[in-house]
Amino acid sequence: MDTNTPVTVIGLGEMGSAIAEALIERGHRTTVWNRTASRSAPLVAIGAEAAPTAAAAVAASPLIVVCLLDGDAVDAVRGTIDADMRDKVVVNVTSGSPAAARRTAEWASAHGAKYVDGGIMGDVSRVGTPDVLFSFSGDHDGYEAHRPVLEGLGTIAYFGEDPGFAAVEFLAQVAVGYEFLLGLLHTFALVKAEGADVAAFADRVAGSIGSYVPLVKSFGAAVSTREYGPDLGPLSVQAALMDDLISHRESLDIDTMRMREVQRLMDRRISDGHGDQGFSSLFELLGDSRPHRRKGNRRKGNQRKGDDVIPLGPQLIGQTEKALNALLQIVLSGRDLTERQWVSLRLASQLDDGDDLDTFVAARLHDPDVGRLLASLRDRGLIAGSALSASGAALVAEIGREIADFTGPLWEGIDELEAQAATRVLNHVLEEARMLLRASAA
Repeated sequence: MDTNTPVTVIGLGEMGSAIAEALIERGHRTTVWNRTASRSAPLVAIGAEAAPTAAAAVAASPLIVVCLLDGDAVDAVRGTIDADMRDKVVVNVTSGSPAAARRTAEWASAHGAKYVDGGIMGDVSRVGTPDVLFSFSGDHDGYEAHRPVLEGLGTIAYFGEDPGFAAVEFLAQVAVGYEFLLGLLHTFALVKAEGADVAAFADRVAGSIGSYVPLVKSFGAAVSTREYGPDLGPLSVQAALMDDLISHRESLDIDTMRMREVQRLMDRRISDGHGDQGFSSLFELLGDSRPHRRKGNRRKGNQRKGDDVIPLGPQLIGQTEKALNALLQIVLSGRDLTERQWVSLRLASQLDDGDDLDTFVAARLHDPDVGRLLASLRDRGLIAGSALSASGAALVAEIGREIADFTGPLWEGIDELEAQAATRVLNHVLEEARMLLRASAA
């Protein structure tokens, strides 16, 4: 094992401290720095050297491991070490987006450093063991030069010269878990609402998870080759289940968003002539948000009637807001935009000439840290000063059109008089709620 390479660790939260401790245990001369200096004391006690500044920490070692809270923290430190980066190898394991990794790689290259981005999957207590997985990508020479050091931190994998690929791997792996687990919790809600034993159901699900392993591999192969077999069965057969799945959830007031998306994609794929293909073929429609009107009559069980109708009130308004927000997230996904960033861009498009954008947005978002939010949009070239840039205006127009196309079918079939009545009711509720808020704040 290589124990000769001095290493600097910048950032001493739980994960950064665990990385530093693992390096010390493996005999590396380890220099540490943290904005809150007291965080370094436990590591100094076991052999680390604490640097007074980030620049001094960088100067101490050829290998710099950065493990901070987020990309904003990385950006803040970057500005203090620009002059000290030549001939260094920076390994940044701070969680972030692929785009952020590529921007940081450009910064490192401009200052004479090699850049390797990384992601960490595993419990902080297991750093230094094979149980923690590190994904890396970026400068190949920099990675290979210090691979023995990185191998001392856990199980490592290199995903290529593109510095964004490690973040792609990390975010995709984490997303798989969240997508599965949130769906699982919604299903638990369904089982519990019916009065069945959730714990026993969970045991049965755990026993069947292994059967998904070959299915995951076959889906990956199908997407790569675009050759879609009937995997779970032909879509034309699977689609027959969807009305029952949705109506069952609706009858218990359980979330139906995912099931409706599945139904929408199945209907589209079948109507396009691919009903003989399997579930994996739905991949061909992902990212295509064009609405599709289902042909033929829906089963009555999938319509809200009588006691299933939610009465006008906070529950109906709240669930409508959640559903519309979920549709917005579908449109924003893939554009590396958060909802608050999108709202800020919309507000920028409404700003009168001469007004201050930061003040305008802060008043409407009630966000004391709006400066950082707008700075992220300015860094991306979407806002220039207090106005949208040309690319920002084009993006707002593009997303606006997509939202209109995607949500247009929501309003189809509503009687004009009913729409006018609903407009009056909701505006009345909105004004009364604002008056109540103003009275409460007084």
